[in-house]
Amino acid sequence: MIEGANINKSLLALGNCINMLHENNSKGQSNYIPFRDSKLTRLLKDSLGGNCRTVMIANIAPTSSNYEDTHNTLKYANRAKNIKTNVQRNVLNVEYHVSQYTDIINSLKQEITGLKAQLHLGGNLALQSPGAGLHKNHSQMSLMNDNQTTAVSSPPQPQATVEDIQ
Repeated sequence: MIEGANINKSLLALGNCINMLHENNSKGQSNYIPFRDSKLTRLLKDSLGGNCRTVMIANIAPTSSNYEDTHNTLKYANRAKNIKTNVQRNVLNVEYHVSQYTDIINSLKQEITGLKAQLHLGGNLALQSPGAGLHKNHSQMSLMNDNQTTAVSSPPQPQATVEDIQ
């Protein structure tokens, strides 16, 4: 019983949205459209008034006992049919971004090979200047790591005297 009432409430809210969209299109106005009145209209917001192509299928019965329901369904579908949206393709030119990322990836790969070579030779990164041969972000990260390691104190080491050893 409660479920049926919630379904009817959502369908009523959908009908209100379709009516407002139809009025806005026919009169050229831009009134508030109550998409937030139900979960159904919130889900269908982009399909009804957004950047989508939408198809509505109306189920009708040819019997005379269902005349009122069929008539209301056809009016409902006709209002939905009269909604006009401006569909535009969402195309972005990503060539510029991809080329930038490939350059960054290549420079980071070169840094990694250089750092691996330094590790194999036993080199110390602290002897280098902060920006020499390192990517700007990497040098900032290495400085942060150096600060973090100095902030952590090592546990006190036991001190032995000459008398303890003998």
